[in-house]
Amino acid sequence: MNEEYTEKQQISLNDRFKFSCHKGLSCFNTCCADTNIFLTPYDVLRMRKATWLSSGDFLNRYTIALLGDEELPLIVLKMMEDENKTCPFLTLDGCMIYQDRPWSCRMYPIFPISSNATHVLHGNTKDNENNPPSPPFNKGGMGGFSGEEEFLIEEKPSCLGFKEGKEWTIEDWRNGQGINIYDKMNESYKEITFHDYFSASGGGNKLDSGRAKMLYMACYDLNEFKKFLFETRFFDIYDVEKEVIEKIKEDEEELLSFGYRWVRFNLFSEDTLRLKDKEMDKLLKSKPTCRQVGTSVIARLDRAIQTPSPDLIGGTTKELDSLVKPENDIFRTKD
Repeated sequence: MNEEYTEKQQISLNDRFKFSCHKGLSCFNTCCADTNIFLTPYDVLRMRKATWLSSGDFLNRYTIALLGDEELPLIVLKMMEDENKTCPFLTLDGCMIYQDRPWSCRMYPIFPISSNATHVLHGNTKDNENNPPSPPFNKGGMGGFSGEEEFLIEEKPSCLGFKEGKEWTIEDWRNGQGINIYDKMNESYKEITFHDYFSASGGGNKLDSGRAKMLYMACYDLNEFKKFLFETRFFDIYDVEKEVIEKIKEDEEELLSFGYRWVRFNLFSEDTLRLKDKEMDKLLKSKPTCRQVGTSVIARLDRAIQTPSPDLIGGTTKELDSLVKPENDIFRTKD
C-alpha cells in the first residue's frame, strides 16, 4: 500500500467538519486495509456476537494478542494475508459487521487530541514498527471523552469523504456512530488500565503471566470466564447476590461488568467482591497496608477455585512481529 501525506486538523467540541463515507465514493473500502485496530473488551464482545463464534474461536481467528508496557494484554484485529492486508470483515458492500464495528472504526476520522495512540488506532501498519503501541486507553482518549474538548481529524488525500457536503459537530458524530454505549462499557476497563497500581507512585507494578492470563480471560475470553465461574467452586467461595448470578448467566454485558469487578478484587485487592468466609473477608478489608497479604490470600483462593489457565490465543503478522517480545509467547498460538 502506498504511503501518503496525512493532514491532521485540530478542532474543538463545537466546531463543524465535513465528512461522509458511502458506497458511491470511488475510494469506498480502501481505508479498511493495512491498518492496526486495537480492540477493547466491549469491541470483542460485540464483534464476537455478530460472528456467532465462541469468544475463544473469535480471538483465535481474528485477533493478535500483545503485551503492553505494564504487561497488560493488548488485542489487535488481525488483517488478511492478502496483498493489501484487508480487514477480514470487508465485503464489496462494506463492513459485514457494521452494526457491531469497533470503537476506532466508529470514531474515524476523529481522535481525542490527548490520545497519543492515534497511529495505532487506525493507521498504516508500518507506523508501528518504530512506535510500539500504548495501552488502548489514554486518559480522556479511546474509550471515553470525559473532559475532552480538543480533537484531531485525520485527513488523507485519497479519502474523498472529506469532499462531501454533510456537516457534523463532534457530538453529532458520536451520536450518529453509536459511541455512547461503547464509552459507557469501556470506562470500567479504562479505570483498570490507568489504576494507581501501575503508576510510579503506586509502585509501577506489572502483571506476571498468570495475572495477564486472568485479565485476558475475564475481559476478552468471556465464554471461558463463564465456564470458570459456573464450573468451579467460585460461588462457594465468593458471596455473590443471586440476582447478579442470574444476570451474568444470560447477559454478556453483565458478565463483562462482573469480570471487571473480579479483576479489581484480584489485582488491586479492592472491595468489589466479598468472600463467604467472613473472617477472611474482614482480614482482606481491614487496612490498606494489608494489600500484600490480601494479594497472597487471593492467589491461594484462585488455586482453591481451580482457576483454569488456558493459553492466551491469537496470531501474528509480519508487520506486528517486531512488537511481540519473545517472553510474550503466552499470547501466541502454540503449534
